[in-house]
Amino acid sequence: MLDCLARSRRMLGASALLCLLVAVAGLPGCATRSKVSASNEIATAMFAIRDARASGAETYSLELLSQAEATLAEAREAGGAEGERLAESALVYAQLANVVARREGARRQLAEAQQLEEESSALKKRTTRAVEERLR
Repeated sequence: MLDCLARSRRMLGASALLCLLVAVAGLPGCATRSKVSASNEIATAMFAIRDARASGAETYSLELLSQAEATLAEAREAGGAEGERLAESALVYAQLANVVARREGARRQLAEAQQLEEESSALKKRTTRAVEERLR
């Protein structure tokens, strides 16, 4: 009976050890997934910042662009779940900077187009008057 009890304890100890090893072995996988996830978010935020710059964010939405870059730097330092969260925030700032820059760029183009239209209309009126005067 004592022999059977000793064997049971050894088996229970071995089972517990096996469970512990499996649990510990699974942790690096979780950390790796978290690092990969954070890396993907950081890369996405980097591309969004690049796109915002291309849209003129340095001119039209510098504060948002700066916030995106600062938050991205924090995400790189933090890593893991916190890095992923910060990278997502950086992405949002960059996207907002992009939208603001594109909107302001479009407003400027519209104003320029309206000015050209007014100049064209004035030129057309002068040309029409000059032609009418010659025909008299």
